[in-house]
Amino acid sequence: MNFLEDKKKLILKIIAIFLILVLGISFFDRGLANGVAFIIFLAAITFFVLFKIGINNKELYLLFIITLLIRLGAVLFIHYADFQPFSGGYGDYVVYQKQAQEIAQAVGQGNFSLKGLSIGLYYPVVIGYIYALTMPEMLIGRLFGVWLAAISVLFVYLIVLEIGGTRKWAFLIGLIIAIYPSYLFFGSLLLKDTLIIPLVLAGLLLILKLIKNFLWRNFIFFYVILGATIHFRFYIGYAVLFTFIFCWLLLCKLQIRKKLVCGIIMISLLGFLPQFLGYGYYGYKTIKGYLNQKTITFYREIVYASIPSSAVISSEILSPETPNPKEEGVLKKLLVKVFPNIGKASDTSYSSTIEVKTDIDDSSNFLINYSKSFICVLLGPLPWHIQNYRQLFVLFETIPWYFLLFFIGKGVFVTLKDKRIALPLLVFSAISLGVLALFISNFGIITRIRIPSFIALLCLISLGFEKSKSIKIL
Repeated sequence: MNFLEDKKKLILKIIAIFLILVLGISFFDRGLANGVAFIIFLAAITFFVLFKIGINNKELYLLFIITLLIRLGAVLFIHYADFQPFSGGYGDYVVYQKQAQEIAQAVGQGNFSLKGLSIGLYYPVVIGYIYALTMPEMLIGRLFGVWLAAISVLFVYLIVLEIGGTRKWAFLIGLIIAIYPSYLFFGSLLLKDTLIIPLVLAGLLLILKLIKNFLWRNFIFFYVILGATIHFRFYIGYAVLFTFIFCWLLLCKLQIRKKLVCGIIMISLLGFLPQFLGYGYYGYKTIKGYLNQKTITFYREIVYASIPSSAVISSEILSPETPNPKEEGVLKKLLVKVFPNIGKASDTSYSSTIEVKTDIDDSSNFLINYSKSFICVLLGPLPWHIQNYRQLFVLFETIPWYFLLFFIGKGVFVTLKDKRIALPLLVFSAISLGVLALFISNFGIITRIRIPSFIALLCLISLGFEKSKSIKIL
């Protein structure tokens, strides 16, 4: 591709300079040295596997390297600057780090049993074994997330090609995902989302392949990946599961008899995945337990309504410099016009709850309120949801998202009219965003959990521009 060949020397120089800087820092930080060596090892394995399965696309390899460098830079900044504007240093990643260290210590002593450890899922186990092979530093766990993010972008590239997009658009959309703000931030922390996102994207890619050309080998891969997704976040796993069943039955072009036999076998087998994990056949137990008035109201109106007292940091950290009172007054007046609720919550508050009543008893009110919640999930946080100045960081995501929605809409139109193969991306996004709108009212959590849904929608941009041959990316 000419647009890459023209910039090849410049790109290689930037990569070389960045690597020299990182390696230089590594001499003074053993954790970074181990982490960089680990992701270089993982990258080498990735290239080897890609080469062995016949993928010799130079743009894909370059995109993978660029994503690694972008994500590496983000992790180093967040780690060394201790950039935690939203949680004050408290969160799941602290718990995962402690659990992973305990597992690494046990493995180092030759104890591979998890008995006595209160572990709800296997993400800290994965990190713990990585620590056992390297060293128990959080930076290494974060750097593992760098490689996972690059794998996610690799899947995005392949998904765009699978739905009929061009290589140029696959590369461009991959770059967009590489700098997607929420993914850039949360993907740089020690969170299970770093594993969930590539699992979901791998699942969607396999759905597309199974629709185009059904192979039992691919179904086995899909089955394993789906099981892992359900384990780490069951409702997102269910969205992938029901997307596959609906879209495969609707779009797969197998002969009727073969399709009927394969469909019966697959649908029967898929139901056991949630059951193996204790959720009941096809998740019956969880669906029954969650889809009721009491549980929905509890999650929407109670779980995220209170602010943990531990999530508070001193005002000195938030305001290291005293601003000019006149300039501050003008700025505040301007911000209040755009964000009417800004300043109503304390700057030391970490509240990001959107108050929308459930009202399940009144069907009309429930539908209205649910529609509001869905709009918040798709477009939010909206200006009137911003309650303190720290939350203005979210504008780095929402403003570009509003711009991209126009092009996504064009892709959705093409999907529904001509490119039905891309329907799984749309169906998955609708189901997963719909579940978020039903249960979650905290946009801090929403922006994290909706990442795979938004990535799936971003892939549709390519369909609206498939005839654009002259666009320049670099």
